[in-house]
Amino acid sequence: MNYALDTLRLLIAHDSQDEAEQLMNTLRNAGRATRAQLALGEDDLVRALKGGAWELMLCRPTFGDGSFESAMAHLNRLGKALPVILLSDDYNAEIVRNAYKAGARAVAPKDDREMLMQCVDRLMEFLRLRKELQHSEITRHEAEKRLSQLMDQSRDAIAYVLDGMHIHANDNYARMFGYDSAEELAGVPIMDMVSASDHDRLKKLLRSRAENASQTNELECRGVHTDDSEFDATFVFSPSTYDGEACTQIVIRAASLDENALQERLHEISQTDQVTGLYSRTWFMEQLDQAVAEAARQGQLAAVLYLRLDGFEQHQSSLGMEGADDVLRAVADWLREHSAGGKLARVDGEDFALLKPVNDLDEAGQLAEELRAGIETLMPEVASRTAHVTASLGLAFAREDARSSQDILTKALKCCNQAQRENNEQGNAIKIHDPMDDVAAGSSEAIALSIRQALEKGSFRLKYQPLMSLEDENEHVFEVFVHMPQKQGDDLAAADFMPTAAEQGLAGKVDRWVVLNAMRAAAAHEQKITLLVNLSGYSLGEPGLAEWLTKAMRAAKLSGEQVIFQFSEGDAVNYLKQAAAFADAVRKQGCGLSISRFGGGLDPFKLFEHIPATMVKFEGSFTQELSKAESRERFAEIIQQARDSGRRTLVGFVESAAQMQTLWSLGGVDYLQGYYLQAPMDRLETAETTEG
Repeated sequence: MNYALDTLRLLIAHDSQDEAEQLMNTLRNAGRATRAQLALGEDDLVRALKGGAWELMLCRPTFGDGSFESAMAHLNRLGKALPVILLSDDYNAEIVRNAYKAGARAVAPKDDREMLMQCVDRLMEFLRLRKELQHSEITRHEAEKRLSQLMDQSRDAIAYVLDGMHIHANDNYARMFGYDSAEELAGVPIMDMVSASDHDRLKKLLRSRAENASQTNELECRGVHTDDSEFDATFVFSPSTYDGEACTQIVIRAASLDENALQERLHEISQTDQVTGLYSRTWFMEQLDQAVAEAARQGQLAAVLYLRLDGFEQHQSSLGMEGADDVLRAVADWLREHSAGGKLARVDGEDFALLKPVNDLDEAGQLAEELRAGIETLMPEVASRTAHVTASLGLAFAREDARSSQDILTKALKCCNQAQRENNEQGNAIKIHDPMDDVAAGSSEAIALSIRQALEKGSFRLKYQPLMSLEDENEHVFEVFVHMPQKQGDDLAAADFMPTAAEQGLAGKVDRWVVLNAMRAAAAHEQKITLLVNLSGYSLGEPGLAEWLTKAMRAAKLSGEQVIFQFSEGDAVNYLKQAAAFADAVRKQGCGLSISRFGGGLDPFKLFEHIPATMVKFEGSFTQELSKAESRERFAEIIQQARDSGRRTLVGFVESAAQMQTLWSLGGVDYLQGYYLQAPMDRLETAETTEG
């Protein structure tokens, strides 16, 4: 499991540091996590472009000795595909037109913050889509390379044909027809490989494929050798891509060889569930991938029905494992007959999935109801007993805007879970996914209600993620995270619900709940535990917070040195006076103070003039960029600067051995943290307690 970092790496070319910092505050107040650098002149800009990986640039018409035009020239010269928003003094059609001609992605009046936020949001979506496309292209190229290697090593005769002409073939294919090398086949018509007596049949097959290229066809015919001799063979035509272009793959197996049939049979067995005889989840996901592609290309709507047998554990207990398998087989046989030609698979224990193209949501809902009602009346005879079977169904769709097959199946699964909670947890129901459900579930009203209920019931969940000390392996420090359970779907992280809590005046109450319960957990632990407790900026200014925290520590019998309070750099900037007063109060109690997301601002070290932090946790994108030499050098400088100022340093988001090794070599790091080391845990656990 990996973190999802949404930090915007921002470069600002501006003529005023104060105004640039105001822009940063605007972005942070709007909830955009940002790491920025300021260029007050052309030299600053060139250094920043060469030394960092930026995702967006805000540019004034002039900044020091630089200009918007010179900035665009540097981007072109350095080959940087960096989207730029021009912050214009005036705003009219001519300015916008000229800015676009120069290469700007957007133009906003310098004082219109709302329009700037709209531009930023649109470009962030553009960046997300561009990254997804780049990732898809890289994945496709890698897959094609692997496919080419497998093809060359295959014992089958394989070729690719475009517009009736060979564009690539392996050596076995070339040798089968008497050619010395596959290169000799480039541009040779497929007709030349088939006996004249079979030309009409081949032409008919090719015309059929032109009308529907997604089908797989076989042609038993006579192949023609370069010496004009002929041999019996079966040509198998199937859709494929080569070098990014759609084409037809041909696999030829000589009539005397039956190895391909054996391989196909083995492949079929590997994709078949041995209990029910249905296809497996792997096969189903392949079919769903194709459905997602069809939805994107042609707008073909497809329904995904996730069906789970209700109370299956009771069947296992009463009928035994063998009897329960008989129930599964009976249901699978019935589904085969009533799945209306859809693609059916067993995807988990008592879970089945059906994929079927539909005309509209009503047709899919009707099919789901027919399946539910039919299974309810099935009542198979198992071990001389009648088994009463019901099923719950979740229904989701592969639409034109579908993100991924896994996302669709997950939505169907969640709907199935909701359906099982119907009828007093008895199931036998259907839940159809509605895109508006996602909006409603994430609305401020729904989140506010969930927060109030969680406070009343004390149902927030705490997660504890350890920090690995590079100096003292016996030191036990845990960062505390709070999650809010949801009736449907995954828990909400603090970043998803704390803004709403602040709007409702509940942020302080949530923070106090977290502190109180985390301290109780630490006090009950047999080892000496140090807590790194996150506080939101919304509650920093609450009167009496520091005094209440002191009382909570005393009640839990924790010393000040066992508690480090942490708030983000953005909150420290936005609530500077409150943060400074809070820091002064808790430091008097011996508590530590940490600033998280450190290093994202234009001059983060200025904060130390107001806030006596004892530790900093660096902005997560620094860890992501460790593989880039320029970013690594910049990060090493910031770490050393923090150490020289007397602060301990924490680097989070460590997700790989390579990142860990690099951080070891940088020096100056006191603590490491990340999923590679240890994922957040539901309770405080040290090596000693785990071993015990």
